[in-house]
Amino acid sequence: MQKSNNYPTYFWNGFTTQYEFSEFSKQAKLTVLYIHGLSSNPWGRKPEAVKELCRTLGINFYRFELLGHGIDSLNYERTDFNLWKSQILDIIDTKITGNFIIVGHCIGGWLGLMAAQERPQRLKGLICTSTAPNLTELMEMQMSPQQHVELETNEKVIIKIERMVFTFTKQFIKTGIENAILDQDIIPITCPVQIIQGLQDTFIDWKIVYKIAQKIQSPQVTIKLLKNSNHHLQHPLDLAEINNSLKMIVNNL
Repeated sequence: MQKSNNYPTYFWNGFTTQYEFSEFSKQAKLTVLYIHGLSSNPWGRKPEAVKELCRTLGINFYRFELLGHGIDSLNYERTDFNLWKSQILDIIDTKITGNFIIVGHCIGGWLGLMAAQERPQRLKGLICTSTAPNLTELMEMQMSPQQHVELETNEKVIIKIERMVFTFTKQFIKTGIENAILDQDIIPITCPVQIIQGLQDTFIDWKIVYKIAQKIQSPQVTIKLLKNSNHHLQHPLDLAEINNSLKMIVNNL
């Protein structure tokens, strides 16, 4: 996991991560909260592009490292979905004033869907890119019988997905199942939602976006399928589409 450099430190429940709050306008009553993906960080091309658009629009921008990422990567095996959800809700409650929009990538999109249901009052929009609300299911599909035994014996297992190698603990998997968005009859989110997915994504099946969209309660759900884009969505055209979605939500407030 890439480590960041000169950002403020955020202490929470025995974990230490870094964050950045860019207050582009003291009068702004809107903040974009960016949630990065698994084994990633909030300092790459996507958040930089979103941050620059926020600067242009005169709205504020908040990004942070999920627990167990960045400078906190040694604590990765202590983390799980419930901890991450609690971290995000704490940020919404204590660090962000006024209304906000969530932009989440991969599990950041899944976590955004979780948080949106918990804090709907000030949420004005949600953008999910390469969203992975079925990550636990994907992991189980990748696991061999020997790996299932390893998980039971050692409380963790190492799984290779594409070119990445992940360590998943039993607690991580358990909390993933507990927060299985797609098992809900309805996802009670009523704000505008934009779902962006690359058709060349070999990690997430692009058809999953239809299952998400069908369950979201909001009548304002837009799906964007990018024909030549992969899971990472880092091409300039991908970044432009993400920012177009953000502009659409902001301009319609």
